[in-house]
Amino acid sequence: MPTRRPHISEEKIIAASWRLLADQGIENFTIRNLCKELNVQAPTIYWYFESKQVIYQTLANLVSREIISDLPKQGDWRERLQLSATVMRRKLQEFPCSGQLLMKSRPEEDFMQLFECLLQMVEPTSLTDKQKFSYTTHLFNYVINFAVEEYEQRMLQISLEESKKENTHADLSPFKVLQRMHEEGVFHLMGSDELFNSGVLLLLDGIEQRLIRP
Repeated sequence: MPTRRPHISEEKIIAASWRLLADQGIENFTIRNLCKELNVQAPTIYWYFESKQVIYQTLANLVSREIISDLPKQGDWRERLQLSATVMRRKLQEFPCSGQLLMKSRPEEDFMQLFECLLQMVEPTSLTDKQKFSYTTHLFNYVINFAVEEYEQRMLQISLEESKKENTHADLSPFKVLQRMHEEGVFHLMGSDELFNSGVLLLLDGIEQRLIRP
């Protein structure tokens, strides 16, 4: 450990971490690579962050605060949850690998505050506390996993482009329904706004049905 405070700041380490995640992905995020990005030695990083996991936690907390700041304050429960899902997805797209970071980090105050904000949106409804917690969790997990899936599909596409494989599509002829849908261009829905929104609406419709028929 350095005996004096390093010249580099915690903010610079955070900024470099985001750059590294954007350029190399979370799979290649290491303290060694972070040191190369900043042109420093490992003790300089450890002055501020005792491990890679602490960096992950810091980044996850930052994302949670960013989401909270943009959550809607007006509207009924359905309008607010629908807009909140869009806000979360946009923030997860803005900060590279943030979906994975949230999944790899333990819930701390910022994360708990984010979930509290979502729960407060359904608090005025007649749902039971068990339903409020369960349905909010389903919506939250849907957005996180959709963002992670988007990232993985993007990384796969980059890998295929780099390998320059000409025939990368599987033979769908044995799968009649899949083949028909592929020919109709339905596969282009993968990762699209339309697919994301349809999933959110499906969840919200389900919650609304529970309000009508408890």
